[in-house]
Amino acid sequence: MIFTHMVMKVIPIEVFLDVTCVLITHPAIYGNHFSSVSAVYETLWPASRRVQVDATRFSLGDGVYWAYLVLDVETRCLLHLHVLRSLSESGAVSALQAGLQVLRDLGIQEDVLVMTDGGSDFTSAAFQDACERVGQWTRARVSQKGGMGILERTNRTLKYEFVFREEFGCMQELRHGTVRFRDGYNQVRLHSALGHACPWAKLLEAPKSRNAA
Repeated sequence: MIFTHMVMKVIPIEVFLDVTCVLITHPAIYGNHFSSVSAVYETLWPASRRVQVDATRFSLGDGVYWAYLVLDVETRCLLHLHVLRSLSESGAVSALQAGLQVLRDLGIQEDVLVMTDGGSDFTSAAFQDACERVGQWTRARVSQKGGMGILERTNRTLKYEFVFREEFGCMQELRHGTVRFRDGYNQVRLHSALGHACPWAKLLEAPKSRNAA
């Protein structure tokens, strides 16, 4: 009796999910043969300035609070950081608008790709409408290259290198503290992804480079 052995190659789940995402969001690249996408292992983001929005939870002595963060991916600049008592679609919209106003004030007027997770505040009609007015929206995962892992790292820095060390006791203290964190993160902290420059300096260079072009 002859036995035929089949050798199966195990594909990491992250790779499988990324390839699946590419096939779903970009059906034009899926031809008659699977080989046409066999080398695609990264998520393809639309060509726009990427802005990520997320919320992170804090438990203080007087209750639970949430902070919305808005990050410019290109410069890693924390555009907005605001503490609220609860998550809401209005809070998410206000955070996005406040963050984008920083770009507008610097003369950066281009459309943006707003990236978030699938939270109900981000998938709400109000937030989706706000995204359509400034560009477009996409749901992104932490595991995707160029995905929400970028802002997730900022979230961890905020929590473990600042808030947990300061031991804030109330929302007002946390709000004042997050302003200090935002300024230090943007203007003092050096980022390896930026060639060891600070985000605010990179953000200020953006309008100059566009004017020179």
